[in-house]
Amino acid sequence: MIHNKHRLFDGESVLAQRSQQRLKEQAETSLYSFLRQAWLSMEGGDFVPNWHLEMLSEMLEAVYQGQIKKLLINVPPRTGKTSLVSVAFPAWVWAQDPTKRFLYCSYARDVSLPPSLKCRRLIESPWYQSFWGHKVCLSKSQFSKRYFENTVGGSRLATSVGASITGLGGHFLVADDPNNPKDWESEAKIASTYEWWRDVWQSRLDSPTENAMILMQQRTSERDITALILNSDGGKMWTSVILPMCYEESRPCQVQVGKKIWQDPRQKEGELLFPARFPQKVIDERKAVMSAYGFAGQYQQRPAPQEGGIFQQKSFRIWPMTSIPRYHHLIASVDTALETKEESSYSACTTWGVFEHEGHMNVMLVGLFKGKLKGKELLERMRALAADFRDNGTRIIEPDGQHVPDVFVVEHKSAGFQVSDALEEMGVPVERVSPHKNKITRAKLIQHYLGDPDHADKGIVWIPGHEQDNYDRLYRISKVFLDDMLVFPNGASDDVADTMTQALLYLRDAGLLHNPRDAQAWGEDWH
Repeated sequence: MIHNKHRLFDGESVLAQRSQQRLKEQAETSLYSFLRQAWLSMEGGDFVPNWHLEMLSEMLEAVYQGQIKKLLINVPPRTGKTSLVSVAFPAWVWAQDPTKRFLYCSYARDVSLPPSLKCRRLIESPWYQSFWGHKVCLSKSQFSKRYFENTVGGSRLATSVGASITGLGGHFLVADDPNNPKDWESEAKIASTYEWWRDVWQSRLDSPTENAMILMQQRTSERDITALILNSDGGKMWTSVILPMCYEESRPCQVQVGKKIWQDPRQKEGELLFPARFPQKVIDERKAVMSAYGFAGQYQQRPAPQEGGIFQQKSFRIWPMTSIPRYHHLIASVDTALETKEESSYSACTTWGVFEHEGHMNVMLVGLFKGKLKGKELLERMRALAADFRDNGTRIIEPDGQHVPDVFVVEHKSAGFQVSDALEEMGVPVERVSPHKNKITRAKLIQHYLGDPDHADKGIVWIPGHEQDNYDRLYRISKVFLDDMLVFPNGASDDVADTMTQALLYLRDAGLLHNPRDAQAWGEDWH
């Protein structure tokens, strides 16, 4: 009996060893399996599975295997992205190859340090050491909160945007929220973050042809690092995983890695990303306490509300161009790029026709130019627009004398000085303006000229379309116009919106526009 009992215990021990070996092999071959097993040591509590974590895990496996060189991840907060990418991923890679070096950055040092500490604790945990302690041992000579090494040369560094990282490099560069959400209004901070990313961070890869970069962030504005990547020529080189909290049928996510295609399995508009952790009640509560911009950026990965922010799509009335109204005045409004800005800066000019409709004056967008022109090229384009406001450079226009602006309204700044002088030399009337309020305040001053989203027929600002009230059948200039207006003031450029507010304020001051709500909207500014 005693002999048989010993054999039973030996059998149980063998089974336990085999079970542990299977778990180890599963964790090594699958990052998602690693995450599930490591969760208790990483975060404590029970792991809550979800398809998006499995999808992201496979994307990261492809990064490690060299199939993806640049990975962009936009997902909502508290859905596990940092735990997976900043804590589990480097520990999992070291289980395969402990010589790999990682550089992590966030917009602030205090943000980048907690994941570093969690990663270190995970590697030191009894669970991890029982499987890989024979080849992953942290070095006592380099063992700080932000930077630690193992004994075979692998390392993990946590830094912040703007910090000096001269002399440091890595096989994997991971940026976790490089833009501070509070900086979306600061041109200087947005520019400095981009310059650091472009000139410093990207140069830290040990081998650009073999190593990988990962960017993960909640969207903060149309000028964040994600936007700069997606809007650049290099954006095509990035594999993008963009998952809103509430599914949007117009933006399905589909990613192909090798022969496998991953796609968002949701099909219904509004279907939640992670209902086990974020049920509808929680999302409704978040929407109630957050601004429309905040929720759109952080949770929907679209840095402007779907219906628009300050300016909403349905606030602009659509004029079916089967019949063109008779314009009493044609006003061209110009906003020029600052000469000291980045090359991505735009200059813009919108032309507005003033006409009588429903017993009072209305305005309609009749021309739009937006381009990255400076110096002589910009002046030549302005001269062309003065001869015919349709001549925006997209097609050949023969001036016919019927499409000539009566006056150009130009902001008195930077290249605006040269534009004003050049137009006056042509004999074109020019009104120089110097706004005293910021662009958001100016936008709110003319907001009442637009219709309410539910009552667009109360507005006096029109855009040309093929059919009335059909926002899918607009003229090209209307589509370009709306693209910029709906993301204001979070857009990559505010130039088009600035030209509209400038034009409407000029028309108001000239006595050409009037609205019964003027006094209510402007208060002491109304005279």
